[in-house]
Amino acid sequence: MCVSNHAFELQAYKLSEQIIEHTIYHPLKVVYFGEKEVDVNQISAIELITKVILQDNEGHVYEVEPSENGVRFSKGEITYQEYLRRGKKDIRNQITYSSASIGFLFIMSWALVEYFL
Repeated sequence: MCVSNHAFELQAYKLSEQIIEHTIYHPLKVVYFGEKEVDVNQISAIELITKVILQDNEGHVYEVEPSENGVRFSKGEITYQEYLRRGKKDIRNQITYSSASIGFLFIMSWALVEYFL
């Protein structure tokens, strides 16, 4: 039986709403997966939101992902440079943990084969 689950879409939608409601910037658009752009007032929880586009008073445009770091940036708690730095650090951590997990599983499977054969 197949069950429809929109967990990723709902999480991105909730974080995007937080960004739009609590931002110190002016929200311009929301970008869905596939580069489809819509106005901030027309967001939908069914499609996956990949970016929220914000603009400051000086005209600078910022593209923010719907994440905890994106919420912190939109509230003004961190700078855009810090937001980008944290995003790169998160990706590096994911690659490191994934590689370590795969290596551990490979070593364990090799040890089991050696032990039983």
